[in-house]
Amino acid sequence: MKKLLSLILVVCMSALLFIPASINAAEQTSYQLGASVNPDHITLTWTDNPMTTQTITWRTSTTVNKGIVQYAKETDKDKFPENAKSVNATKKEFTSDLGKMNLHIANIEGLEPGATYIYRVGDGINWSDIHTFTTEAQNTQQFKFLVFGDSQSGNPYDPEYGPWKKTIQNAFKANPDARFFVNVGDLVEWGQYYVHWNNWFDAAKGVIDTIPAMPTQGNHETYNPPDWHTTKPVFWTTQFPLPQNGPQGLKGQTYSFDYGNAHIVMLDSQEEEEKTVAGDILEAQKTWLENDLKNTNKTWKLVFFHKTPYYSKATRTNEDIKKAFQSIFDKYHVDVVFNGHDHSVARTYPIYGDKFVDSPSKGTIYYITGRSGNKYYPDLSQKVWNAFFYDPQDQPNYLVVEVNGNKLTINAVKQDGTLIDTYTIDKATGKDTPQTVIPPKYNNTRLVIYGNVLQQPFMSIGPQKIDGKWYVPVRAFVEYLGGTVTWKGNNKVDLVYGKDTVQIAQKDITATLNGKKITLPDVILNIKGNTMISADDLNTLFGFTYKYDESTNMLMFTK
Repeated sequence: MKKLLSLILVVCMSALLFIPASINAAEQTSYQLGASVNPDHITLTWTDNPMTTQTITWRTSTTVNKGIVQYAKETDKDKFPENAKSVNATKKEFTSDLGKMNLHIANIEGLEPGATYIYRVGDGINWSDIHTFTTEAQNTQQFKFLVFGDSQSGNPYDPEYGPWKKTIQNAFKANPDARFFVNVGDLVEWGQYYVHWNNWFDAAKGVIDTIPAMPTQGNHETYNPPDWHTTKPVFWTTQFPLPQNGPQGLKGQTYSFDYGNAHIVMLDSQEEEEKTVAGDILEAQKTWLENDLKNTNKTWKLVFFHKTPYYSKATRTNEDIKKAFQSIFDKYHVDVVFNGHDHSVARTYPIYGDKFVDSPSKGTIYYITGRSGNKYYPDLSQKVWNAFFYDPQDQPNYLVVEVNGNKLTINAVKQDGTLIDTYTIDKATGKDTPQTVIPPKYNNTRLVIYGNVLQQPFMSIGPQKIDGKWYVPVRAFVEYLGGTVTWKGNNKVDLVYGKDTVQIAQKDITATLNGKKITLPDVILNIKGNTMISADDLNTLFGFTYKYDESTNMLMFTK
């Protein structure tokens, strides 16, 4: 009998081992929509002037067809709701993967600048708790707002937003005078998978119904289950009513607004994800951005978008975004560009024309905002353009941006309140604190790949300029990138990098690329026993672009 039981146990355990891998957590978990007659997901945004208007959005089940906001000045709270004014909301039916719900959107107008109001939302029978909001004061020169990096869960099948909850709640508790907050994209893991939004809004409750959220989208807002295919960020644009002053086809995704003496611009950087459904969105935004920046006279110009022109990841670049927008930032002197995507806390030197400059009065600071949620990366590093870098693997973080007349201060803070970085720009003096000290010019030309300087033992010989052409040691270049270099004798060398296999030979201008013979721009050289390949050859073979920075004596490659 014992042998029989043992045999049955073995058979059962073996069967468990062969359960198909396709049966995953998403297929085993059934999520509920959660919408009811009681209002939830109450969200403040602005669609118009922050001094005199307030937009409020909330969710109910489809059985609720009426939406009302009751509001009054906080000084009259003892008589609320008897003395309340009312605004009717517009109903919008929203269909998600978990079912249908109604969104109710109300825009209150004619408010008094610099006043705090109490409000509640409902249908006349079922009401929310009482919340507050505060309008912008006239002639505001001093204010504070919060910035949150990517808050996504990191796993589409595990909608974990506990870290995001702790980050936003701690940030607001430490900064109750913040006037609004910004998310720089990747709010959720799968943009069209509603359980993530349920958990995201639940985590932000108590903050998002008290100060406005003015977000920009990330690539994850375009993703759809179960195969990660991309679409327009439908769930994102539906749930966040935002200014409609952006370019045609991108209204609500690209927009700008003023607060105090700052002009704030939100751009859409998801060219790769949206091009099949929206065309060339970078080109569409360039003319709009130029006109927008040209027509502001605000002291501070701040721009937010998700993907990083100056990145922290090992090899993930966004050169197309830099090419599209940087010259416009330079022309109108954008003070700070805030990004997400890489989950690092990183601050560049002031940059103008893709070169380091010694003062923020001469260029733009690019600031990667870290992570406010669960996900972090193992391949981040400080790059040559970083004046400051921190990898927040230990815990999430947030930024506090304080504007005080001609001064702007950015504080990067860990979830537990520990200060990571502080940086101040003073427009009155043209100086910053800590003061910018750009890298010195190297005596010998340095090879830089994806923002990282190669040194010994990778480099037995540095870049060489020969007859006006830049050459680099092929072994150091390819092996640094994880490829292989094999000496075959008779001056022949085999290279394997990614999906490409290349055969080259010293003193030869031809090569074989994936079995096809091609002519290179330049001859392969032998310098002091090192096989040297030109920068133009690397472009032909592997698609790398390069530039030489004379001020630092660095030869920089990217793709």
